Amino acid sequence: MMAAPQSSHPTDLAGSRVLVVGAARSGVALARFLLGRGARVTVTDTQAASAFGPEVQALGAAGVRLELGGHAPATFETADLVVVSPGVPLGIAPIAAARRRGVRVIAEVELASWFLRGRLVGITGTNGKSTTTALTAHLLEHAGIRAIACGNIGTPLVDLVAGDTPDHHYVVELSSFQLEGIETLRPRVAALLNLTPDHQDRYPDMRTYYDAKMRIFMNQRPDDDAVINHDDPGIRERAGRIRARRHPFSRTRDLADGMTVRGDALVLRRGGRDAAAVPIAASPLFGAHNLENVMTALLVADLCGVPPDRVEAGLRDFRGLPHRLERVRVLDGAAWFNDSKATNVGATLMSLLSFPGEVVLILGGKDKGGDFASLVPTLRERVRHVVLMGQARDAIAAQIGAAVPATRVVTMAEAIAAARIQAARGGIVLLAPGCASFDQYRNFEERGDDFRRRVLALPEGN
Repeated sequence: MMAAPQSSHPTDLAGSRVLVVGAARSGVALARFLLGRGARVTVTDTQAASAFGPEVQALGAAGVRLELGGHAPATFETADLVVVSPGVPLGIAPIAAARRRGVRVIAEVELASWFLRGRLVGITGTNGKSTTTALTAHLLEHAGIRAIACGNIGTPLVDLVAGDTPDHHYVVELSSFQLEGIETLRPRVAALLNLTPDHQDRYPDMRTYYDAKMRIFMNQRPDDDAVINHDDPGIRERAGRIRARRHPFSRTRDLADGMTVRGDALVLRRGGRDAAAVPIAASPLFGAHNLENVMTALLVADLCGVPPDRVEAGLRDFRGLPHRLERVRVLDGAAWFNDSKATNVGATLMSLLSFPGEVVLILGGKDKGGDFASLVPTLRERVRHVVLMGQARDAIAAQIGAAVPATRVVTMAEAIAAARIQAARGGIVLLAPGCASFDQYRNFEERGDDFRRRVLALPEGN
């Protein structure tokens, strides 16, 4: 079983020296929040001041000390508290040094949880977090429950403290970096979607990464609820550590309790009996992995008190997030899909499994250390041609060998042109890069927007 640490909640921060690491959206929200509680705030970021907008400069005018363009180790080591924005690994040298000196280091979500009275619902996993978080919040809202999707999905949890009430449900997307920085954060309902290799460039091994994901259950009690993927071997291996009530879901097995697939329906079972069923056709989301995301959201909604008769209507009303198996258009008989959010090999695999074959796959970007050789059996089965783009193109080519014909390019424009030449009528062109976007784009959204814009601009008649 997991041992939950016993930590105090110093909600009186007046006069405390608090260092905020990261000056993006969450860092700005943190700094404002801490200023409002009388803390002496410093914000640090490795990027120079020119990389940030006027909201960061406004912090300086409000009394926040700005250390931009690099981290000063002394500032970390003399702080009373270090609060880390999402996306900042807790293993960076100045944070590690501060911890060795006994400085308390926490994530933004941990700090926010000290001040919230509403119910926390946590969602994590390697892939599908954002879609599941958005869908879960939508199902709750549709049923009349006060809910908001927040956390790593966009809205910092600390921004919601001002309007907090006990009847709020905060559906929080949690990354592994955020979970490394929690101490007492306790989701009353927590869900772990899957565990697949990712962030190989930031973790010493995958066991460390998987264990970071398991921290979502760390502070749960026996009267809390844990939703887990029964089909995932990494999760099954670790499930015995969970103290909360376990609610599994499975695409492949008929479970006595939990959510399962039976024919053309998703069936909720309790105590060996069917409790509710929702037609798979009610879901507007496409792809095998989205079926798991929907099952998770349905289970969480049930645990939060959504009546079965309200779930199907809420599901039908949901619109998926962009850049996640987003159908862009049909061009010359081939359907083009934007899955720019597929930033690791596991996500690319799940994306490919959503199509029977005849796929032209666009792979590449900034390499995160992914094992592209693991894709070879699926490439041979479902892919007619691979277009390799960006910084990682040669590394991917070396890993997949001659599994399928491949074209190497540099830019998105070149990738789209090459994919169009290879696309078959009735087939698929799929952007599922399996890599980060930072070689050519600021984020996966910008990459997906570029893909969508260029594909929509193509004239008919190849």
